[in-house]
Amino acid sequence: MKKILIGCLLTSSLIVGCSAEQDVHTVIQEEVKVADEITTENQEQTQKPLEIIKEDENIKLNEIKEELKSEEVKKEEVKEEEPIGPVEYHVYGTEIPWDNKTEVRELAENEFSTIIDALAKAKEGDTIIVHEGIYRETLIIKKDNITVKAYEDDYVLISANAIVTGFVPEPTMPGVYVADVPSNYKESTVPFTQVLANGQYQNMARFPNITMDDMMMPVEDGSGYSQLTKIAKPEGLIGTVTFAEGTLPDVDLTDAIFRGLVGKNADYVIGDVVNSENNKIDFTATTINHWSKTDAMRANYHETGFGYVFHKNLLDIPGEWFVEDRKIYYMPHGDIKDIQIEMQVRPKTFIINNTENVKLENLNFVSGAAHMKNTNGATIDGCSMRYLSGFFRPTGYGIVNGKEAGVYLENAKNNTITNTYLGHTWGPGFTVIGGENNTFKNNIIEDTGWIGIFTAGIYSSGQNTHIEDCTFRDTGRFHIRVDQPIKINIIHSSFERAMKLGEDAGAIQITGAPTPHIATMDMKGSEIAYNRINDVHGIPVFSGNYKQQFAVAFYFEECSNYTAHHNLIYDIRADSYDGPENFIKEATFLYIGPRWKATHLPINFYNNTIWNVDGIIQSWCGGIGNYDELKEQGLKQEEDRGMITNGHFKNNVFSQAPMSINFNAQDLTLNAKFISWSKMPQYDWIQILSYDIDEFFRLADTADYNFHPEQNKMFPLEQADQIFVDAPNGDFRLAENSELKEAGVIVDGYTSSDSPDIGALEGNAYVLSAGASLKTPIFKEVK
Repeated sequence: MKKILIGCLLTSSLIVGCSAEQDVHTVIQEEVKVADEITTENQEQTQKPLEIIKEDENIKLNEIKEELKSEEVKKEEVKEEEPIGPVEYHVYGTEIPWDNKTEVRELAENEFSTIIDALAKAKEGDTIIVHEGIYRETLIIKKDNITVKAYEDDYVLISANAIVTGFVPEPTMPGVYVADVPSNYKESTVPFTQVLANGQYQNMARFPNITMDDMMMPVEDGSGYSQLTKIAKPEGLIGTVTFAEGTLPDVDLTDAIFRGLVGKNADYVIGDVVNSENNKIDFTATTINHWSKTDAMRANYHETGFGYVFHKNLLDIPGEWFVEDRKIYYMPHGDIKDIQIEMQVRPKTFIINNTENVKLENLNFVSGAAHMKNTNGATIDGCSMRYLSGFFRPTGYGIVNGKEAGVYLENAKNNTITNTYLGHTWGPGFTVIGGENNTFKNNIIEDTGWIGIFTAGIYSSGQNTHIEDCTFRDTGRFHIRVDQPIKINIIHSSFERAMKLGEDAGAIQITGAPTPHIATMDMKGSEIAYNRINDVHGIPVFSGNYKQQFAVAFYFEECSNYTAHHNLIYDIRADSYDGPENFIKEATFLYIGPRWKATHLPINFYNNTIWNVDGIIQSWCGGIGNYDELKEQGLKQEEDRGMITNGHFKNNVFSQAPMSINFNAQDLTLNAKFISWSKMPQYDWIQILSYDIDEFFRLADTADYNFHPEQNKMFPLEQADQIFVDAPNGDFRLAENSELKEAGVIVDGYTSSDSPDIGALEGNAYVLSAGASLKTPIFKEVK
């Protein structure tokens, strides 16, 4: 019986599909074991009828068959597992407006129509290749080691915009069309949208109108700004200004948004209009400063300023728009049927938080900010980012206000951003909060900070920040801003037209003002070298007794342990405004602090060329009026005033301009907060002003400002042609018989010969090529 049963079992195994030789052998062995168990049971139950025995055997056979079937299903499931190793997924867009021949593609395996779907399928190490087209989605990457890149030379645009359709004429507004906003637009996530027409930026309806292609020229006609007069705020919460230029339309401006550049940056105001009459408006401020306090502002505290208002009822020229009550109003250039209107509906274009080794290559982003929080080892290469933020309403003016309105890196480490374009935004460019070892190389960063507060092309508080071969153009305030004791290298980059909406700031600003103690900020050997800075002007401000237009190339306050060498700085002049008001016009090469902080770490300036500037060096020597009191509280600084004891100025050349050190005293808290102005008559003599470089350094020594000068030269502007090839046109190569040739001293590690030239072109003309080799991309969607 045992032999018969084995044969039957073998036949059953073949029926259920066991085909591999090993599988058959395994099944036979298992079935023999089962058959032995059945035979043993039969021998123990000799009284059991034959039919019952056969029934038991059939039950066992059926159980075996079910087990075999289950094993086959498992084998099939194994066959369907994803392949081992990196996989490429392709994404094909369906919106390619610049290619009229596009056809809808039938997608194969590992092909998708959205990047989101491809990311959902991708594993760590996979690559997503995106083909030509517009992708209206947010790129959110949550997995490590993911690459998203454009296919070959394809133009890929990732947009936070949605297309607006259904425009019809607005009967009460001639020339204006109206449509519903897209259903996915939410003011809670995008309080102020942005609008593009055939890819071109359109302006929110305002007075005065913008008729130039520049958002940051408040002193010019057509800039969208009017000069302000009769600026006042009596007791209470209502402020008032009068527009001195143009005629404010006779329309209801209730709840219009007012933006005023009045006073210093801390005084700038945003408010809601409560009444308007002729060219005068009344408003309540939403910014937290003296405009939002009930105290009266003294008469003529702000002698003049610049400002504008936004409102739907100001929509009066083609290209303007306004969104209200989930309707968008737009006045087109030409036939609206020929125009594609789109508006921002998502706040961000990409988010790569909490990831490692993500790569974004040759992607274009439009109309949204970006987040890189806890991002490690990311590479962004060959990308572009435009219109990162629309208008917004900061309540303050510092970097923290609007810090996430650009590309925001928080606790980000070892990231590299190269060959990338960023431009045209109300907010900042890149903001780096904490982290370390982030590199920016061969990028263009331009036209940032339209809002007019403390924004920067790059702000960093991250250790070991490296910026090289970058071009910075046109910013409301800073190109680069640092306010923490980090090491930052800024190498072979160009900086043009900083501070277009303010003053008392620098193209490169390193200032320790926010540090919560009385001590200089250690920059850990930072290097600022082979950079070109030019065309810095600023605008005038009038704030009480402060009436000044102060623009700076290097604003290095309360910091030390850095070296600036082979930099070329020229055309730093406070000459952008010629109104009738009396104010100080001063644009300078270097503002060096150190206020009340005694500075003993190195401050090195070697082989720099500074030409056509209003001033050379300006220093504020601050005294601590309540020094004895603070020492009892634990003040560590031994000195009761500011000083610089370890400066080194060698081989620099200047055009003739004033240099100064001025003293005043303050009472402070232990964490460096201002209490009140004070007097320290023993230091009143520290008021130094000179137009002679050698005299200035001698006088500075007497005030413990020890610059240790060697071979620094100063010349009148009229002698430029004897010194340089063509200084008026930016060619600062040395003239054939220039007396700067071989006239310098050796600076170990910095000069290149035994008889170095004086100035920034010592050794070679490398500084003349400062900036990015990258070209501004061509954006195919723009008509």
